[in-house]
Amino acid sequence: MNSIYRSLCFIMLAIVCVPFLPGAWRANQKDINSLSLKAQQALAQRDWVTAVEALEKLAQLTPDVPEVQGNLGLAYYSQNKVLQAREAFARAVKLNPKMSQARVMVGLCDAELGRYEEAIAVLEPAFRHPADKEIGRLIGLDLERAYAALHSDDRATNVAEELVKRYPDDPEILFQVSKLFASRSYGLMRTLMQEAPDSIWVHYANADVDESLQRYDQAITEYHEVLALNPHLPEIHFKIGRCLLLQSRNSQTIEQATQEFERELANNPQSADAEYEVAEILRERNQFEPALTHFTSAVQYQQGFVEAEIGLARTLIALGRQRDALPHLKTAARLDTKNGVPHYLLSSVYKSLGDSENQRKEMDNFRSLQASERNLPGLNRGALNSNQVTPQTMDDSGPQP
Repeated sequence: MNSIYRSLCFIMLAIVCVPFLPGAWRANQKDINSLSLKAQQALAQRDWVTAVEALEKLAQLTPDVPEVQGNLGLAYYSQNKVLQAREAFARAVKLNPKMSQARVMVGLCDAELGRYEEAIAVLEPAFRHPADKEIGRLIGLDLERAYAALHSDDRATNVAEELVKRYPDDPEILFQVSKLFASRSYGLMRTLMQEAPDSIWVHYANADVDESLQRYDQAITEYHEVLALNPHLPEIHFKIGRCLLLQSRNSQTIEQATQEFERELANNPQSADAEYEVAEILRERNQFEPALTHFTSAVQYQQGFVEAEIGLARTLIALGRQRDALPHLKTAARLDTKNGVPHYLLSSVYKSLGDSENQRKEMDNFRSLQASERNLPGLNRGALNSNQVTPQTMDDSGPQP
C-alpha cells in the first residue's frame, strides 16, 4: 500500500467507529463491550495488530453489525492486507448499503488490487462529490492510477489536472501527476521514434534531450540537422544561440550566439525570446539605447515576459529614467511573486527618488524572498524560467540580508 493512504485511517475511524448495540448478543455482552473498547483504543493508537485481533473476535460475536466490519476493513487496510480489507468493507456495505465511505473504500481497494473497471465505477462519481477534501484527494489519486492502467490517457489526464487544481501545493499529488505526464511523454516519444525515425521531429527531440542533459555540442549538432531539413523552422536558431551561451559566455561564443539570435529574427521577426537575448547582450555591453529597443520589442511581442520587463527596467535605470522603470518592475513583481530581483531594483529606484517608505518595504520583500530561496536547496529560479532565456539575477554587488 502506498503511503498516500496513511492519513485515511482517522477519516474512517470518525465515520465507522460507533458504539456497538447489544441487541441479540446480550448473552455475550461483557465480551462484546470489552472487545469493542479494546478495538476502539487500538484504532485510536494505530495499533493495527491489536485492532485486527480484537475486531476479528468481535466480528464473530456480532456478525451482523456493519460498523464492526468497517473497522475491521480499516485495520486490515492499514496493515497492507488489501484483499482482506476489501472483503470486510464489502460485508459492511452489504449489511448497510448506506455506508457510503465503506463503499468508497471498496473502490480504493479494487484500485490497489488491479480491479480497475470495478474501481472506476465507484471512484469516478465519488471524485465528483467527495465527502471531504482529504477523502477526495485519495479517491483522485487511485482514480488517476486506474485510468492510466487501462490506457485511458485522456481521462487520467483530466483527473490529474483536477487534482492539481484542487490541491496545488500537495507534494505527493505534484509527484504523482508529474510521473503520469512523464510516462505519457515517454510513450509518445517512443512512438515517434518508431514511426518516423528519420524525421525532423526526432532530431528536434534528440536535441532537446541533449540540451536538458547539458550536452550542448551534441544538441547543437542535432539542431543543425533540423535546419538542414527545414531552414526556416522557428526557434531553432534561438536554441542554438542559447546552447552556445550555456556552454560558455566568452567573447567568441557571445558573438556566435548573437549571430544565431539575429538569424532567428530574420526567420521569425516577432520572436520575443530572440529580441530579449540580443537586448541582454547589448545591455551587458553598456549599449543601452539599442538594448532598450530590443527589450521594448520583447515586451510587446510576449505579454507577461518577466525577464524582459526586468531587463527593460534595468536599461531605463541605466539611462537615468528611474520613474519610467517603475511600472515594469511592478509588473515583474506581480507576475513572478517568488522573484526577489524586481523588489531589489524597486528598492533602489525608490531610494533614488527619495521615497524611503517604499524603499524599506521593497527591501524587506527582497530579503524575505532571499531567505525563502535559501530554504529550498537545489532550486535555481533561472533554471525554472518558462521562457528558457538568460535569467535576470542579482549583481555581485547586491546587498546581503
